[in-house]
Amino acid sequence: MDKLPSTMRALVAPKYCWPAEYEVADVPVPALRGPKDVVIKMHAAGVTTGDTQLARGLSKNVLGSISLPIKLGVEGAGVVVAVGSEVTQFRPGDEVYAFAFGRPMNLADGGFCAEYAVAKESLTLHKPAGCSFEDMCCMAHVVTAYQSIEAGLRLMRENGVTGGLEGKTVFVPGALSATGSVAIQLLKRQYGVGRLIASASTAKMGLVEELLPGLVDELVDYTRIENLTDAIPAGTVDLVYNTQWIVTSTFALLRPATGVVVSISSVPPPALLRDMLPPLPFFVYWLAALAQAWYAFRLRGTRVRHHMISGDLSVREDLERAGEFLATAKVRPLLRVVGLEDIAQVRAEAQKVATGKGGVGKMAVKIV
Repeated sequence: MDKLPSTMRALVAPKYCWPAEYEVADVPVPALRGPKDVVIKMHAAGVTTGDTQLARGLSKNVLGSISLPIKLGVEGAGVVVAVGSEVTQFRPGDEVYAFAFGRPMNLADGGFCAEYAVAKESLTLHKPAGCSFEDMCCMAHVVTAYQSIEAGLRLMRENGVTGGLEGKTVFVPGALSATGSVAIQLLKRQYGVGRLIASASTAKMGLVEELLPGLVDELVDYTRIENLTDAIPAGTVDLVYNTQWIVTSTFALLRPATGVVVSISSVPPPALLRDMLPPLPFFVYWLAALAQAWYAFRLRGTRVRHHMISGDLSVREDLERAGEFLATAKVRPLLRVVGLEDIAQVRAEAQKVATGKGGVGKMAVKIV
């Protein structure tokens, strides 16, 4: 094995800041932290909303400060260059994709938007042969979408719905978002949804059929309506996969006796917060419980189920299943790829991630 260099190039936030101040800096190459770790020479990595929130310091008053500079990126793909003494599934030269953390999340373990990164063996998988390194940068979204759809099916069955999603009506806001675009593909190609309704802004309406051909049965321009029920009749939707901070506005769409909304953009309940993150101040759990009471109040008089999901990357079988979806083209990632050293373009695309405006699909940083 060749000796690793002492420094590397990495995308960082030099201080708590917006993407306009991100830099590509020389930082130390990470070393193996434990016997079950692998060192990966990264070829591509993804930038998520969580990365930009962490870089802006949105969590420091709750989770505490993180040492600066903040190294960005929590998922990516590359080639193994070193393995710990107890690693059994990988060896140098293997092409892999990996994640920075499972549960609970250790936000200091990021830094995949760099020439080298360290990952746990349990969060590392072999890259499917037919997929590019850039393709694998969307895997966290594939896992989240898969887990969300499965949770939605379970809750529908608890509400008395039999069978799967064939013939059912599903609404996905944010058709061209990183997670929304993945969910739409899975819902149609894997689950056989009967009628899929999605939303997009005026500027993106024409892109949906171009990028997701034949998958969306009805497309709503959310900028031209005041309420979703202006475009989608109330009580006609079986399942909502909510990707935007509009969850309560979707409640009226659902069938009142059996409807389910699974949401990645809701306030997590206290139990999920405890599972996801290190211990938090008491007031955070209190506020989270208050939010659940508000959701229940908005759903009063119905049997509609609301369930918040945060993708759990510690469930290895789900990671493997997600890889199968890419390998079999059930999911074809929508990517906007930028080079690590093209800092102007990196900043511009990361700003779209931070604001949730203007981007299409997932931002991937090409490193090699």
